[in-house]
Amino acid sequence: MKKIFKTTSLALAVAMGVLAPSCGDFLDITPLNAVVVENYWEKKSEVESVIASCYYHMQDNGFAQRVIAWGELRGDNLSETSTMQSQNQELYDYYINNITAENNWTSWADFYTVINLCNTILHYAPQAQQKDGNYSEEELHTHEAEAMSIRALCYFYLVRTFKKVPLVTQATIGDDESFLVEASSADAVLEQITADLEWAESYIWDRNFFDDVEERKGRFNKQSVKALLADVCLWRGDYERCAQLCQEVMDEKMADYRMIQDEIASGNYLTANIEGMTTLYNGYPLLDESNGDHYPYNMTFYTGNSFESIFELQYEHEYRDINQGIDFFYGNHEGLSRGLVNAASYLVNQSQGSLFADANDRRLFEATGYDGVASNAYPVHKYRCYISDDNSFSLRVDPENWIVYRLTDVMLMKAEALAYLGGDDNCQEAFNLVTAVNARACGGRSSLVYNADQIKTLVLEERQRELLFEGKRWYDLMRMVLHSDNPTGTMSTLRSYVQRRYQSGGSDAVARMGSLDNLYLPFNQKEMDVNPLLEADQNPAYVNY
Repeated sequence: MKKIFKTTSLALAVAMGVLAPSCGDFLDITPLNAVVVENYWEKKSEVESVIASCYYHMQDNGFAQRVIAWGELRGDNLSETSTMQSQNQELYDYYINNITAENNWTSWADFYTVINLCNTILHYAPQAQQKDGNYSEEELHTHEAEAMSIRALCYFYLVRTFKKVPLVTQATIGDDESFLVEASSADAVLEQITADLEWAESYIWDRNFFDDVEERKGRFNKQSVKALLADVCLWRGDYERCAQLCQEVMDEKMADYRMIQDEIASGNYLTANIEGMTTLYNGYPLLDESNGDHYPYNMTFYTGNSFESIFELQYEHEYRDINQGIDFFYGNHEGLSRGLVNAASYLVNQSQGSLFADANDRRLFEATGYDGVASNAYPVHKYRCYISDDNSFSLRVDPENWIVYRLTDVMLMKAEALAYLGGDDNCQEAFNLVTAVNARACGGRSSLVYNADQIKTLVLEERQRELLFEGKRWYDLMRMVLHSDNPTGTMSTLRSYVQRRYQSGGSDAVARMGSLDNLYLPFNQKEMDVNPLLEADQNPAYVNY
């Protein structure tokens, strides 16, 4: 098997092409050296190989680590370990919001590597289709749709993290290309993302096209495109469309549930054994706690590609033997203490009114290992461990998939959209969605109490409980601020949340979140050095740092 490509940052040059695999799985690729573009793009298999390379590069260390850093580290779920500052000063500075343009955690190079691969596919795939008589126009469109979806996901991370970013939709394929690209507004980037996903939804694979579960869950398809588009709509405040898209995904999952139940009734347990046993909570199909207290957790985070999975990056194949995002932050097979972050200690407070006040909620134990015994530190257990029936943890030695979207995330996206739409019916439905997710985690019964005036907070808290450490929290807090009737005033609420992660001190770090601009990161100085056009649009919160 061979993969050939050239990669650098947006400001230099990226990803020219790859050779088709001669054997093995679609997702099994390995990088070598650059290839002359003129000798490539002759047939369908070469296009498919570059698409595989896109997924491969979303598993690169820089990409995988930034998904966690950008989505979690500035929020209130994680605290530093005693070794973070000594092992990685830049990361510690990022954690305490002492962020400057020189900080490497503001680099977006890995994301533009993937974006340029997608642009290269969109540029050359039609050429390959013209040359390969076995490459149909329909197949070409599915490949274009897949490239657009991957590109849209990359840009969605970037626009939420930086607000303004260079919007590049043409391939960088020669050394004489200009890399001087102005930053586009957030609205322009979001419009491009939306247009790409709307086009992709019409042409991309149906999720059942692939027989292999790793490709069904590990490649973009109609269902995962809808989930991403729903997330984009939620970010933009298009609540009605977000709710509609979420419902379409949920309807598909309900159809899958009924199919599995029919299989079981006929004595066929094949799908259930692969994706997990399910039951209905408030009428919504979810992995079933009756098969073991931690069965849904193990199926989702240990086995992977479960019934609830919508899209997850597949690490368990020949050329990706480590998930460097989880390994770097949460610990590796040699010990959880090797990670650079812990769960914030306030999370284990189970007094009345706290996030995990319900003692039946298994997610605190599953995510942190907290069993009622106080400790000096609470390493992140989620993703890293298998939990036995006797509540003992076993460290995994194989790499963890990274879950981008799963069913409960989509359910809670819809709940948030309904909460912001308001009205008695919408608020009641939002509550039903929240309590379905909550009940599954609490042994089948939720202790949450309906209060229409607090429904937004109820959804936000359930998203935190359900999606701990999954790269969602900071973006959830940003939406809380940006969608508020008084965003500037709501910044004080965000600061109070973030203050909770510090056992002592932290006042300076929280004070550095002084304005709405501080929600976003600055452009990295190296990018501005090679592209001076970015300087005019540098985040004003960091100009005089």
